[in-house]
Amino acid sequence: MADAVESGVPFPSDVAGPIDEWSEAVYAALHTWDIARDGEWTRWEPGYLLLTIKRVDGREIEPVVLYTADEELTVSFGYWVTHDPAPYELWDAEADVIAEYAKLLVTQWLNGEIRTAVVTDANGKWCGTTTIEQGELGPQLEAAARWVRGSRPEQVEVRTPAKSDWKIYPVDPNWLKLPVLSPDPLPG
Repeated sequence: MADAVESGVPFPSDVAGPIDEWSEAVYAALHTWDIARDGEWTRWEPGYLLLTIKRVDGREIEPVVLYTADEELTVSFGYWVTHDPAPYELWDAEADVIAEYAKLLVTQWLNGEIRTAVVTDANGKWCGTTTIEQGELGPQLEAAARWVRGSRPEQVEVRTPAKSDWKIYPVDPNWLKLPVLSPDPLPG
């Protein structure tokens, strides 16, 4: 077997070695998915899988990565990451259920239903990333900047699967101000 500690080995293959049960269930749920067919599966020690998708429908995209370490299905794209993307009430769902939610999330990203807002400071240091939806952009950029206001954000980069579509927006200083509280006492 090839050394899968420093780099993954192709999966499935004669040299890949075994994978854990969680990874087997995720693989079973995802390997026939159209979007995953063009991806690259690799096995990593101690037996988890990583799926890297760099092309969809013949077009190059910013990589989408899914991996199964520690009995979680982690999904990453657009400098954003989530673990077990099922709704919170399904935190202990089986791998196949979580894989379905991962497929939905990735499909929303690829279809432009969601984008990511990558917030950085004046030196380009990352402050945080969140997802944003279609619709009016201004309030979503403001919410993203306000979310990490303690890091003094200066810009928000909106990312999509196609790097050529990424756009950078300056943070309006007014976005970082705390809302003014009413001087009126709370009703008793």
